[in-house]
Amino acid sequence: MKRTTMSVILMFIAVFGAMADSSEVSSPASDYSALAIVPGGTYTQTDETGINSFRTTVSAFRMGKYEVTYELWNTVYQWAVANGYVFQNAGVESPGRKAGAAPTDAKYEPVEAVNWRDAIVWCNAYSRKSGLKPVYYLDPGFAALIRDSTSGAYAGRTCTAAGCYDDPYVNWNANGYRLPTEAEYQYAASYKDGSNWTPYNYASGAASGYADEPATGLVAWYHANSGRVPHDVGGKKANALGIYDMSGNMWEWCWDWYGPYPSAATVNYRGPANGSSRVMRGGCFSNYAGGMQVGERGVNLPFFLFGSVGFRVARIK
Repeated sequence: MKRTTMSVILMFIAVFGAMADSSEVSSPASDYSALAIVPGGTYTQTDETGINSFRTTVSAFRMGKYEVTYELWNTVYQWAVANGYVFQNAGVESPGRKAGAAPTDAKYEPVEAVNWRDAIVWCNAYSRKSGLKPVYYLDPGFAALIRDSTSGAYAGRTCTAAGCYDDPYVNWNANGYRLPTEAEYQYAASYKDGSNWTPYNYASGAASGYADEPATGLVAWYHANSGRVPHDVGGKKANALGIYDMSGNMWEWCWDWYGPYPSAATVNYRGPANGSSRVMRGGCFSNYAGGMQVGERGVNLPFFLFGSVGFRVARIK
């Protein structure tokens, strides 16, 4: 009897354990700093109009599975400030919360209220904190690290001088954290298997076009289901690469200057050589369904502070 009882208990533990493992596979991981490997390949990138497109080849790289959470932001931010980095904005955990405050129950929501300048300085700090080679510099020899995002004389305009924080020198071969390029972002948002791609007018990971609200709602927090507030990262279904929230929840800064698409095929396209505003991607919690398209392009000044804009990181493979 005891042996039978023990067998039942062991069987229960085995079944329960298998169920737990299965649940963990289909649920977001607890490591919100995790990166997905994005295989290289070539595809046609198309914007939300369905008209403007170009053929582009993207080398393999790594991309954050999640938007940068407030907890991760704040951890790196506190280290950075203690090590000589200076930020224009301290980041916000959730609407109405104090900028730079200690993380609370909303710590897994994406950081918001950070501008493009803040994002690249934070990436440099994150790289240094992680023992990696930073990406963004003041000089072409990659000796002077960008460590300050305060506006100074450029509070109301873009600094276009080479090496300025709005147009830094970039060591693309460094293994540190950086913003994804616009091409990398849409490539990862569209990727299925290297031969098939999510169409430009679908949300990332969706099985149907953006106007199909049930399909869009499975993968994205947006106007119809968000309550017009951000949500914890990873709460919706991931795309084929296991990356979450590439449509909805929060607009995300990308590297590129905003401008027309190129007319010829490209390799590792990194946007126009100059400009005044930087690209945002992904749409946010307050956008309507059309803003969830993987082809949707957003734009903003690099010094502009907008409550529903965050970012995710990328690295070379």
